[in-house]
This record gives sequence, C-alpha cells and structure tokens, in this order.
Amino acid sequence: MAPRALKNAPWREDAIAAVRCLKAGGIILYPTDTVWGLGCRADDAEALDRLYALKGRESAQPSLVLLDAEGLLEEYAHPIPDITWDLLREHDPGARPMTFVLPGGRDVTPKLLAEDGSLAMRVVHDPFLQFIIRGIDVPLVSTSANLAGQRTPGHFSEIAGALRSGVDHVCATGRDRKSGEPSSMVKLDAAGRIEILRA
Repeated sequence: MAPRALKNAPWREDAIAAVRCLKAGGIILYPTDTVWGLGCRADDAEALDRLYALKGRESAQPSLVLLDAEGLLEEYAHPIPDITWDLLREHDPGARPMTFVLPGGRDVTPKLLAEDGSLAMRVVHDPFLQFIIRGIDVPLVSTSANLAGQRTPGHFSEIAGALRSGVDHVCATGRDRKSGEPSSMVKLDAAGRIEILRA
C-alpha cells in the first residue's frame, strides 16, 4: 500500500494502538488473514505466558508467528529449503493462506519453537497486519481466539467474553467480517521433504 494510502487508511489509528500495546508487552485480540487471533510480540516470553494462561493452552503447543514479507523467513529460520520458495511462488494468492513449519527457528522466544527446533511462520499480505508487524519490528504471535478445547469463532461476536476482557487491546478493525478457514500447514525439513500437517 502506498504511503499516502497508509496515512489515510481507516484502520490506521487502530493499528497504531495495537503497536503501542505490543511494544509495552501487551496482548491483542485482532483479525488475522484467516480467523480472529490472540497475539503478542514473538520475542516476549512473559507476554506469551500470559497469552497461554488466558487461553488455557499448554505452553508445550507452540503457536505460529506472522511475518510481513517473504524475505524475513530467512531471518527467523535456517536453513530455508529451496522448495519453500517454489511453494510460495506457486501458491494462488486467492487460496487459503499457507503456514510453513521450517527448521532452525531463531530470534524468537524459545517457547515458540517445537521440540525439534522448528518454527511455524506465515507471510501475510493484509495491509493492517503488515502495518502492525512493521511497527513492532518482530514477528507477531498468532493463535486462534478461542479458549482451549472450544471451537474457533467464525465472527468477532462469537469470541468468549473472558478473552475480550482479558487482553490489553481489542482491535476495532474487522469486527464486521466473517472469519475464513484456518491456514493450510506444511512442514519442511532441511532436505526439503514435505509433511502436510493441515490440508
């Protein structure tokens, strides 16, 4: 999005408030490119602990993180199998977003890494999300906005009151739209072998 359009974007003040909250160590409730999510900075272990406690989720189940550009995959995982770029290039922009679980996750709180050291990441193209991620200058944690064991809400109105009142900022953006499906998820090892985790 062009700088002038960003300056006049209707969601700008909401995104700025979210960035300020995240920089202060807060948790936000926000619309992702798939479903409503709970998030914090990916380098903030204390905020992540609070997020998991609020959700009632086991910390042994790492969450994925959102990035604002494909090139950042190399900053937060190593090595990047060549097939990753092929999958990104061939992915239809109109299809469900795709989350990659890549080896050698780094520069995030270790609590986001799986036992094998991998990190789940998704590149987003939504201007609102990109603005927030660029504002905090680290990946944004994303876990669905439901209490552990309950279904993922399809609309903002279905999100549990305990989650709405338990976060530090509730985004106003996107409350009127229906959520999409969760992303597809593929795991790639250093040799480029593919494992489909969620079709």
